[in-house]
Amino acid sequence: MNRSTALLRCMFFALGSTVVAASAQTAVPSERILRHLSYGPHAERNVLDLYLPAVRGPAPLPVIVWLHSGGWYLGDKGNGGLARAYVARGYAVASINYRLSQHAIFPAQIEDCQRAIRWLRAHAGDHGLDPTRIGAWGTSAGGHLVALLATAADKFSAAADDPHRHLSAAIAAGCAQNPPTDLLTWDAQALPNPSVVAGAPDSMVERLLGGPLAERRALAERASPLRHVSANSSPFFLVHGDADRAVPPRQSETFHAALRAVSVESTLHIIRGAGHVGDVFSQGMPHAAIEDFFDRHLKSATARKP
Repeated sequence: MNRSTALLRCMFFALGSTVVAASAQTAVPSERILRHLSYGPHAERNVLDLYLPAVRGPAPLPVIVWLHSGGWYLGDKGNGGLARAYVARGYAVASINYRLSQHAIFPAQIEDCQRAIRWLRAHAGDHGLDPTRIGAWGTSAGGHLVALLATAADKFSAAADDPHRHLSAAIAAGCAQNPPTDLLTWDAQALPNPSVVAGAPDSMVERLLGGPLAERRALAERASPLRHVSANSSPFFLVHGDADRAVPPRQSETFHAALRAVSVESTLHIIRGAGHVGDVFSQGMPHAAIEDFFDRHLKSATARKP
């Protein structure tokens, strides 16, 4: 196990502990949970958990899709992450598994995420969901996938065996914490003494791409949300620690600037003194601003629909 892998594994489990603790504190006794719903053919990884208010109201629910962290090679849907608390705010939350890099290299991960969103749209009527009001939220590797959902909805073709391939995989809004947004500039933007080196042999990035970054530049560009930004991108909310030595803060800063340059709404919240995970980052999370962001884009009568 190389240094980057070992450090990421420690960070992932630290984040996982924080999320589980937060979920336990914000658990809603009246929620209804549908676990391990299959959305695709890869049995263990193409499943999602759906968290719903216990009492189904007359209006369809806006949806937040939660995408887990783990460097694209660790993690699972867990307990719904930070999004779980939004059930009490009148949302449905879908927490999904997607194939990890040991199962298949990129673009399998984004293809799974898009397939899950198409499944949610196809089954919206079964669960009281609003298929026009779906957003996504993720951290680290999950944030990278959220950023791709927001910028590249039409850049990855649905599989021929997807019965819902005619439906859109676009999202109405995305929120990401510490996301990689440009694999090709990761190392050049790194802070001193980085804990993750994208171009190192067997790094999480090279695992995602299936080989050396230097030899897979075209695939790395395709996997970089920054390279897909356009005026059609979805509104975005970014959170990053300015002391993040795993994913450089410049990854969020350049992504934010690119979105703003084409007049797409983007908010960037920098947490001073925060690394990739930890108490400083958790305490600096702008929860009220994120709530307002999702409410405006998923609940407002004037919200743009994808």
